[in-house]
Amino acid sequence: MKISENFGLGKYMTFEFSKEKPIHNWFWYKEGYAPEMVEWCLNHSGIKNGTVLDPFCGVGTTLLTCKNAGIESIGVDASSLAAFISKTKTDDYEKQDLENALEFLHKKLPPQSRWEWEFELFSPRAAFPKRNYNEIVGLRELIEQEDARVRNILLLALLSILPQASIVMKDGGVLKIDKNKRALPAREIFKRKVKRIVRELETFKTGHIPAAFIGDARALDIGGETIDCVVTSPPYLNNIDYSKIYGLELSLVNQSKAEAQAVRMRAVRSFIGKSMTPQSLPPEVGEIGNTIPIIGTYFHDMEGAISEMYRVLRGGGEAHVIVSNSVIHQTHVIVDEIFGQIAERIGFSEVEIVVGAERIADVKPQKVKTRESVVIMKK
Repeated sequence: MKISENFGLGKYMTFEFSKEKPIHNWFWYKEGYAPEMVEWCLNHSGIKNGTVLDPFCGVGTTLLTCKNAGIESIGVDASSLAAFISKTKTDDYEKQDLENALEFLHKKLPPQSRWEWEFELFSPRAAFPKRNYNEIVGLRELIEQEDARVRNILLLALLSILPQASIVMKDGGVLKIDKNKRALPAREIFKRKVKRIVRELETFKTGHIPAAFIGDARALDIGGETIDCVVTSPPYLNNIDYSKIYGLELSLVNQSKAEAQAVRMRAVRSFIGKSMTPQSLPPEVGEIGNTIPIIGTYFHDMEGAISEMYRVLRGGGEAHVIVSNSVIHQTHVIVDEIFGQIAERIGFSEVEIVVGAERIADVKPQKVKTRESVVIMKK
């Protein structure tokens, strides 16, 4: 296993470069990475055509970048919210779809919505000023009456403005209600977002439409040796439950608080929850996987995901896995090297770790230097 450094990649391992890019920036997702990161991986693999897979597709950065490059791609995610966002961002739209989305902005809201919004952590009524709450549920009810593509544009716009329209703060792995936070008027920022989405779609490149669906990276519904390249970033070992952090958005998509539990059943266990005892432990993890159960379950699940990458890749294909090393309970976990060791045991012929960034984890009583890397696994 080779380890090298390319610190120019570090700035692309965050969502920052996506913030000003059309379509990429429709939904703020700080756990994502930039399209330049995908382009680097595609160039490294040498793929010009064929099919790219992202088994943790998030908000579709890999899929949208592949579409722009004219390369077929497939995205899978445990979260129905992520799969919906990825599909909506990478679909093709007719001129009539865009006109209908703009016409929707002139419709009157129902005097009182019949739908009661449910969220598992707290009542959404507590998360918004009264007027914003009523406007959001009214818009949600109206949106459901639209045709599929128009509905998707409008629903994504509504999801994207929830942080600005609410008094909720995403604080690390926790949602907090901050009564001092200024919430912007929901309907006004929704209108602005829809107009911007339509404007960007008017000049968006059409053609190949990626496949994006809900699934489990540990058990992919994809045939063996059908994929030419994998570009992905699994959940980091950081004890953050993304079904809670994006729980308001998730519950607004599905109109059910039960969906969050379904997402957790499909997701890699990167956070403390139920069933934290691994059925079997990858030998590369060592005893730490038993003494700190979250570490054991995380690598148990990721072993399954890496095995699936190996199964679906054609011979000579590469998997590029963007990951960060972690500090859990004052223990520095060298995630990238453990991934590489697991990949070698599974059967990948070559493994290279390219370190893109070094960061300082402020873990009392000391600070620990850790790193973010791309683990490249060649079949």
